[in-house]
Amino acid sequence: MMEGISYIAGTEVPLVLVDVMRGGPGLGNIAPSQGDYNQIVHGGGHGDYKPIVLAPASVQETIDFMDLAFDLAEKYRAIVVVLMDGNIGQMMEPAELPPMRPVVRSEPDWAVTGAKGRERRILSSIYIQPEEEEIVNIRLLKRWNQIEANEVRFKEYFVDDAELLVVGFGTAGRISLSAVRAAREEGIRVGLLRPITLSPYPYARIRALAGQIKGMLVVEMNSGQMLDDVIRAASGRVPVEFYGRLGGMVPFPDEVLEEIHRMAAQPASPNGNPRESWMKRLAIIEG
Repeated sequence: MMEGISYIAGTEVPLVLVDVMRGGPGLGNIAPSQGDYNQIVHGGGHGDYKPIVLAPASVQETIDFMDLAFDLAEKYRAIVVVLMDGNIGQMMEPAELPPMRPVVRSEPDWAVTGAKGRERRILSSIYIQPEEEEIVNIRLLKRWNQIEANEVRFKEYFVDDAELLVVGFGTAGRISLSAVRAAREEGIRVGLLRPITLSPYPYARIRALAGQIKGMLVVEMNSGQMLDDVIRAASGRVPVEFYGRLGGMVPFPDEVLEEIHRMAAQPASPNGNPRESWMKRLAIIEG
C-alpha cells in the first residue's frame, strides 16, 4: 500500500487514510499497539513527501478528527492519516456527532471532470525528466512549510508549574493523564503533553518546555518510536526517559506512576540512553 500512497502524494490528490494499529511485526495479533508510528510519520513510499498525521485519544476525538482530516486534505491537497491503536478502534463510549452541514458541490481548479469547453487537466505522478520532478518536489515542500506553520496541534495538562513532563499520544497519552493526576495528588509537579498532530510534530513547544523542567518521560505502546522526535525536540537540554509496552500490551496507570516516582526521586543524566535504561528495567521485570 505504501507505493500507492506515494503515487497519491505525487499526484497531489487529497486522501484520508485511517490506520488502526495492532500488534506486530508479521501476522501479529489484533491487540492494540502503536508500532506503526515510524511507518506512517517517517516512512511511506519513495520520494520527498510527508503526510499530516492526527492521533486521537478517544471516540469523540476520532469523530472530530475525521471531520478535520477531510478539511485538511482538501485545503492542502495532502494525505491525512488518522492514526489510532486498537483500543480506540474497538472502544465504545459516549460521543456527539458534529452538526450536519449542507453539501457543497464544487469542483477545484485541478479536478479532472471532463475537458469540454476548457483546457485539459492532467493528474499524474510520473515525471520522467528530473527537472520536472524537482519542480513538483519544491511545490510539495512549500506546501508542507505552510502546514508546519499553521497546523501543529497538541493538548497540555498541568504544565504551567511542572518540574517533570510526560509525553504520550493516543491511548498511551490518555493512560498517562491518569498517572499524572495521581502524581499531582501526591504533590509531584508533573505535567503532560499529548501530541495531536504527530506530523507536523510539536517540536517547538516541547523545546520550549525543556527549558523549564527537570526531566521528560515518553510513554508509548512500542519500543520508542516517537521517543526519537522528543529527543530531537529536547536538544539535550533535559534528561529524556522512556517507558514502553510491546506486542499489543497496554501500560497501566500504575506503571506510568511508578516511572514518575522514580524520576522524581532521581532524575537521569541528560547524556543517558533512554532505550538502554528502559531495557535494563524491562529485564528486571521479566525476572
